[in-house]
Amino acid sequence: MKVVAEFNLEYEAEIAKGLLESEGIRAVIMNANSPYPGITMGRHGVQLMVNDEDFESAQMILDRDNA
Repeated sequence: MKVVAEFNLEYEAEIAKGLLESEGIRAVIMNANSPYPGITMGRHGVQLMVNDEDFESAQMILDRDNA
């Protein structure tokens, strides 16, 4: 699996995950379970990961949505 995007807030990752899954791409959120709202526990924040073979498609979907 590869990190396709990183977010500061868990809900942002959840929205992106839903977008990818609506396009048929399985996504997993890592580093999300912080006991403090708005503060991530991981060094890189909340990570959205996809399978290696879906990486390029996922990037295009997320880029298209942010345009």
